[in-house]
Amino acid sequence: MDEQQDERVELEETEVEKDTVDLNRVFGEVDFDLNSMFPDGEMKKFLRQVNKNRRSNERFLEGFKRDTMWEEDEG
Repeated sequence: MDEQQDERVELEETEVEKDTVDLNRVFGEVDFDLNSMFPDGEMKKFLRQVNKNRRSNERFLEGFKRDTMWEEDEG
């Protein structure tokens, strides 16, 4: 694909993601309706990415605590 096609596909995916992000499902531990608090599709996408980054950081820190990240370097 050329760059213009890549940009169009990315834009289409972004448009689809706006409508499909359910913040109540992403942040299941809350007791109020996040979708009504953040109706903007771009904000929903941003908050979902924040949640993904948080989970990724937690996994990284867990690996760091277990020292499993550097096992292959030792030995």
